[in-house]
This record gives sequence, C-alpha cells and structure tokens, in this order.
Amino acid sequence: MTAVVVVRNSRLRGERVSRSRFRRISRLGAVLVAAVLAVATITPVTASGAPSVRGFDGKTITTAGLAVAANFADAAIGTQARFKRFNDNNEIKGIKLKFTELADDQQDPARATSEARRLVTQLQVFAIVPSVSAVTPGPYLNQQHVPYFGWGIDNTYCSTPKPSTKLYGFGYNGCIVPADPPYMPDSFVNEYKYVSQKTGKKHPSIVLFSNDNQSGKNSSRLQATSAQGAGFKVVYAKGAVPISVSDYTPYVQEWLGADGGKQPDDIHCLLALQCIDIFKQLKPAGFTGTYWTPLYADQLLKALGGTIVSGFYNTEPNPAFTQFKDDLEAAKSGSKPTLGTAAGYFGADMFITALKKVAKKGKSNITPENVQKAASTMKWQIKGFVGPTIYPDATVISTKSCSSLLEPNADGTAWNTLQPFSCSPKKFKVDSKFKG
Repeated sequence: MTAVVVVRNSRLRGERVSRSRFRRISRLGAVLVAAVLAVATITPVTASGAPSVRGFDGKTITTAGLAVAANFADAAIGTQARFKRFNDNNEIKGIKLKFTELADDQQDPARATSEARRLVTQLQVFAIVPSVSAVTPGPYLNQQHVPYFGWGIDNTYCSTPKPSTKLYGFGYNGCIVPADPPYMPDSFVNEYKYVSQKTGKKHPSIVLFSNDNQSGKNSSRLQATSAQGAGFKVVYAKGAVPISVSDYTPYVQEWLGADGGKQPDDIHCLLALQCIDIFKQLKPAGFTGTYWTPLYADQLLKALGGTIVSGFYNTEPNPAFTQFKDDLEAAKSGSKPTLGTAAGYFGADMFITALKKVAKKGKSNITPENVQKAASTMKWQIKGFVGPTIYPDATVISTKSCSSLLEPNADGTAWNTLQPFSCSPKKFKVDSKFKG
C-alpha cells in the first residue's frame, strides 16, 4: 500500500500525494528558497565591478545642496569652487566630485523634507553639500544615512547635553544653535571689547533679536548667555520678528526703549538680509548706538555702512584666504567672499577631509556611512583661516569661538578691522533667566 500525506499551507492543501512526490516538491522548494536568498545577499555592482553605493558609481560622487536660496544662493558657488580644485588637482586619484544643484527649502520645514527626499530618492545623492538651512530635515537624513556638511544654523547639528558620534550633520563651526546646551561659547568677546571702549562702560547694554520660530527663540535665548558672559548687560533677547514683515516700526520702538526707557548701547541682529531693512528704520528713529549683523559680504559693503559685522574666518592677508578667493574666481568670474560662499566652501572642505580619510582604505570603503563615521571624530580646520572645529565635542557647542570684528570703510569699498581674528576657549553656563 502506498503511503500518503496531507500537504498543508500550500496550493496542494487537502490533496493526497505520494510520499516520493512530496519529497521531490520539498527538495525543489528548498533549492528555490536557497536561490532567492543567494540573490538577495549579492551586493549590486556597477559596470566597473565596484560595489554599488548611493551616489557613487566607483568614479564619481554625486552631491547636491539644500539652503534657503533667498539668503544663501551663492553657497553653491562656494561648494563648486572647492570641488573644482579637488577635481583639477586629482586630490583622490580616480575620484571626481559632482555638484548637481542647490535645492531651495524656502525656510519651510515641509518643503525642506520634500526637497531632501527628492535629492535622495530621485537624484540618489551621496551627501548634502552644502547644507545652509535653518529647517534641515535632520531626522530624515539621519534615517537615510545621508551626511550633510555646511553651516550649522539649526539644532539638527547638535546633541545636547553630551557629544555624539551618531549625527549625520556637520557644521564648519559646529553646533551653534543647540536646543538646550549646558554651556555657550565666548562668541561676543570682540564685540564687547569694541562697544565697551566706545562707550567707556564696563557693562554696556545690548538688545538681541531673531525670528519668531523655534530656532530663532533658541538663538536669542542662548546668545544672551554669551553676551552676558562677555560683559554686556542684556536688556532684551527674544525671537520676535516674523520671517515676512513689511513694517518693523513696533519692534524698533520696543528696542529703542529696552534699556529702562532709553536706547541700548548695542543692537545685535540674529537674522540675515532682514537686518538691513531693520537698520534702515532704526537710523531715522534716532538710534545712535552700535548695530551688529552677521552679513559679512563685499556686495553689501555700501548697504552696511554704519554697522559692524563679525568675520567667522580670518580676513587678514593669509595664504588660505588668498586660495579661497582664487578658487571662487576660478569657479565663477567675479565671485566674492560672502557668508554663503564661505559656508559652501567650508562645508565642501569638511566633506573632502572626511572623504580623504575614508579613501585611504580604498574605493570599496567609500560609503555615506563611513564618511559620517570619519567626520564624527575629526578635527577640521583650514590652518590660519578658519577653525579648528573638533568633533564630537562640537556637537554640543562650538569647540572654540573664532572671529574678527569689521566695519565698512567710509566709501563702502572695503572692510576695516576693528578687532583682529582670534579664538577664545571660554564658555559660560547657560543662564535660565533668558527665555527667548
């Protein structure tokens, strides 16, 4: 009598088949499963035989940028300038860098996420270079293992209260707008020296303001600690200004009476181009104190007459600064140093520094994950020009605060140095009285 079995959980369920036939089916199934598993575990390869990596075909690494174009469209030129020198000089033999575009996030978190997703899934970028966004979709980029390099103007570059090697975002001066850091760097030292000498006061008064979003509120709150630590009397520190506004009169009036009904000795604008429009309303309103902006850009010299700016890199004659200007000119004739071109250039140089470290072990070691790993513990600087920024400590706050203090000359054609470029290792415990 022939033995029979009942096969369950298959299209043969309920049918009677011979044991020998069942064994043949089982063996065939095992072979098919093994074949599927083998295919699934094979690493895709490029035509050159190198393992397939998102954004890297074995010869070319593809990147794109993400920024608020209204303020930092020229960041693309900075990145292209550094990439061009990398490619022209064959800094890594057999590897070229390709910059595709600078996506505009329009300072909208939803759009930033949508654009980042497009860059990753459609363009298949290896990394975001440069990143100059105040609404970087950090969680998405971390999840997708996409390193991003640029200027850390939002808190996705930060890991308070302890340093982290897990972040995928790297800013040329580290985490500068942390959500809740224990300490803040000595970033107001040069501004304080200048205003104190100008007024003859040991504790001159200062107003700080930024946009009325979370990043702006954090920035105002935390920068107030740095200003106070340097020696200022902070009389106002708020994220209060909308991103889009035509009349700043209510804000101007409040700031001009912030020091016990009197105007402050110093007003510190933590915005971008809005700083210029605000200054245009402050002057007719009778403001006679010092006005600081972050807008170091040759194109804005005339517009910034009567203000001061901080240079976050050394603008005094030095070989690296000359190289920066030469690289900009080579990338696009007439390009000048600005906040945007500098952020793009420095972000690109950071990326290249990490990439070179990874490439020492061969092309097969070049992956987004390995670049992130290398960047997470690197000390980055362009000697004599910018930095050092030391990771992972820089994920909490800038490891050193380095800057100069400048003003436009009388005819708006060049910068005068008020305080030379220097770095301070000091840090101050965050004062909880500042709410932002």
